[in-house]
Amino acid sequence: MAKKRKNDTRLDPFATAVGSSSLDALLEQANAGDVIRMPAPSDQSREITLVCKVISHKDIESTTGVYGKNRRVQALLNEKSVSDILPAIAHDGRNQHPALLWDQGDTSLVLAGSRRRMACILGNADYLVLSSSDFTDQDAKILAVSSDQYIAPSLWELGQAYQQTKNDLIEQGKKGSYREIASIEGVSHTAVADAIKAYEQIPANVIALYPTANHVGREVAKKLVSAKERDPKSFNQLVADLASNVEINAIEADDKRAMAITKCLTAEPQTASKREAVLENNFVSVQRNLKSGDVSVKIDNKVMTDKRLEQLTKLLSAFN
Repeated sequence: MAKKRKNDTRLDPFATAVGSSSLDALLEQANAGDVIRMPAPSDQSREITLVCKVISHKDIESTTGVYGKNRRVQALLNEKSVSDILPAIAHDGRNQHPALLWDQGDTSLVLAGSRRRMACILGNADYLVLSSSDFTDQDAKILAVSSDQYIAPSLWELGQAYQQTKNDLIEQGKKGSYREIASIEGVSHTAVADAIKAYEQIPANVIALYPTANHVGREVAKKLVSAKERDPKSFNQLVADLASNVEINAIEADDKRAMAITKCLTAEPQTASKREAVLENNFVSVQRNLKSGDVSVKIDNKVMTDKRLEQLTKLLSAFN
């Protein structure tokens, strides 16, 4: 196999569904007008006929959409999230490895290649696709999962997908437990739980603050959820303020900016002191608790002689 270029996502559609076939080689050589036949992802005995075509940049948004159960949240796709392929696609004037589209008549649904679609839109490039009306909903679901291999969806996006799986299970009369979902998705039940909690507890506008959704992994998500639960009002205000934070937005390195955003959103609030100093010097500290009125005394052992301790003990023993 030739050395992978940045404008080459050949792992995207087929590594799982038809990994043992020679389809990868066929796709690499596909040109506009070519007709390619492949086994259906959901049934190897059924054949799907694909037509290779180029969709002009100006027609991409009006003639194509993205399959509804695609795990990549399209609203989160931007220049940062497709930065690994955008420069090469913009330079080449089109994507080199064709996306897969399900022909629906006036509109075609992207089954694999939504990142390439966005890169073509942002890069003023044409969209090379393989289109067919032979796909089924089951084929589409399989391709929606296998297309995630080039760049995995974020924890938050997976949470949305797992939530949909849960809803489907409930519609079938099942519980939709984390273990049931995990069995279907091929991951651990803790991974399912973390992803769903991130999706349910972290608003989309918080995810949008980060350079990409993938910057919100498990540990960051847990910190964000904890901060939000601790003080929802303050958390929401920080989110609103961050959108116009010039200093943080000026940080060019994505990882550093993501860390700064997380630090800002999850910082422990500074609380007012609960004690007032009655006496403070190098050897003695006397403080009063503002709420309870209790007094605490701390004396350095360098000045606490036996005689002074005896005097202090007699004084304190007289309190009642």
